[in-house]
Amino acid sequence: MSTIEQSLLDKAKSYHWYQSIPLTDDYTTPGETGDAEQRKIEMMKLPDDLSGKTVLDLGCNEGFYSFEAEKRGALRVLAIDKSKVAEEKFRLLKQIFNSNVEFESFDLLDTDAPDVGRFDIVFFLAVLHHMRHPLLALDRVYELTREYAYIEYVEAVPQQHPDLSALVRKMSKKGHLHMLPTRQFAYEVLEHVGFKNIELLGEHRFHKIKPHRKMPGFDEQRVLLKAYR
Repeated sequence: MSTIEQSLLDKAKSYHWYQSIPLTDDYTTPGETGDAEQRKIEMMKLPDDLSGKTVLDLGCNEGFYSFEAEKRGALRVLAIDKSKVAEEKFRLLKQIFNSNVEFESFDLLDTDAPDVGRFDIVFFLAVLHHMRHPLLALDRVYELTREYAYIEYVEAVPQQHPDLSALVRKMSKKGHLHMLPTRQFAYEVLEHVGFKNIELLGEHRFHKIKPHRKMPGFDEQRVLLKAYR
């Protein structure tokens, strides 16, 4: 390893990481998510060969899925996130990987957001519950998708009446308001915005909701879907 490569790796080791991203054979960033990224890739059954495909990673954080798409041969990958800290780490990884992945910093719903066009494949993973206007966000995801989108959302799981269609509010650990759809509501909204077919890929991270989250009658889990335009 060259001196420059070692200095980049040393810098990476100085950061706190959210995603677990292999940098060398001997070092993976110690992300809070553990092996979640790899498990989601397996749930997605992401093709080994993405040659000729364009990929958009919305709310990319440090860029695990962006760099993974590039490794699989994607023609173009654009990563978007509004976090300056995430961008700093992303650009460090871009150097380490000698990557051509592009990065843009803006909010998905900014009125002055650039027109980035449509992409064959869109990642929209664990972002929806952070959005102030979640239904508008799904409209935007549809507009940006040419073929299909991988959508992971935090789902409100009814303790009774599993077919209930509702958007449920939850208080986060930091006191933020999160909006969680039930399964029925999520499918109805995705179909309403225009997606023609919705495939359930997997469920994970089921939690019993504690009273201070202010979601009586509901639990939660994460759900991964593949929505076809």
